[in-house]
Amino acid sequence: MENTTKKWLKIAAIVLAVLIVAMSATLGGMAAAHYAKVSEVESVQIEYNGEKLNIILMIGDGMGFNHVKAATAEYGDLFFATSADYAGSVTTFSRDVFGPTDSAAAATALASGTKTDNGKVGMYGGKDLMSTTELAMSLGMATGVIATEGVDGATPAGFSAHTSSRSNLDEILQDQLNSGIDLFFGSNSERYEPLKGQIEKSYTYVDAYSDIAGSSGKIFAAFDEIPLAADGESKPTLASLAVAALDILSKDADGFFLMIEESHIDKYSHNNQLADALEHVKAYDNAVKAVVEYAKEIGNTIVIVTADHETGGLQYNGETAAQLSDDMYTKGSHSKADVPFYVFGDVDYDFAQVTDNTLIAKLCQAILAA
Repeated sequence: MENTTKKWLKIAAIVLAVLIVAMSATLGGMAAAHYAKVSEVESVQIEYNGEKLNIILMIGDGMGFNHVKAATAEYGDLFFATSADYAGSVTTFSRDVFGPTDSAAAATALASGTKTDNGKVGMYGGKDLMSTTELAMSLGMATGVIATEGVDGATPAGFSAHTSSRSNLDEILQDQLNSGIDLFFGSNSERYEPLKGQIEKSYTYVDAYSDIAGSSGKIFAAFDEIPLAADGESKPTLASLAVAALDILSKDADGFFLMIEESHIDKYSHNNQLADALEHVKAYDNAVKAVVEYAKEIGNTIVIVTADHETGGLQYNGETAAQLSDDMYTKGSHSKADVPFYVFGDVDYDFAQVTDNTLIAKLCQAILAA
């Protein structure tokens, strides 16, 4: 009996060893394939021979193609989906081998043109990555960052800070206050109000919408909420904040770069709350329309509309407004789905070359440096 037991233990050990070797080979192959995928897009160089333009980059956090389709079923045609001069799609993967990107890695890619690990903000391999915002400032241009949540969230942080973890909120805020960016507009005033003294060493602190226009110097505006419809001085809409920012930035003779994020499509999709998510797709669309109209008035401005990733694995199969339901979500996390990419503006460029989020950053930087 003892010999039989030893024999089976030996066989089990051999089988386990074979499985470990096979698994290691599989994982190694996946890692190598993913590295090649990352290298492929990062090695692409964007050549742009047109005139230098102002750039407004708008990000619908968590908004995939099916969010757009479902919102169209609910509200009718969306402005950004039907009126763009170019419409396409981009990939969003990070350096994470197994899972989809998070917002920090996606924002870093959209801001710098370099892939990074999930959770990292504006850096990779311990080194800071230059963002489009920083390039614009180095060229003497005005810059701004807007989000419907606090501006120390992962997406706005990707355009305004450098840190090893998106959870380092105090470090992100300090980076932002030291950044030289002309304006930060967002919500979450309950976080920033106690830090008003620290913020006012570098920025004019604003918590009432009407005070933006009369403020001088660099502005840090924190409101109670950025709702679907304006509700008093402490609750302006994303569209009104975008216009207020453009009133300031467009005065700069050297031009400007502005990043605008609708943060709540992602939040509600994580919770599989479709109706709420679609309301924020519509609010995002309202903001895009206001921004595009403003861009046309001032001229020499391009508006890029996209998303950082898709959230919820939302499925849409032609449902009517009455048939839309939370059950159309297949998960409560991010997916690897490609996301929409729209461009507004008279730009002589073949946008079909832009197939990945890193290439959006490279295009923006090429345009600013023209």
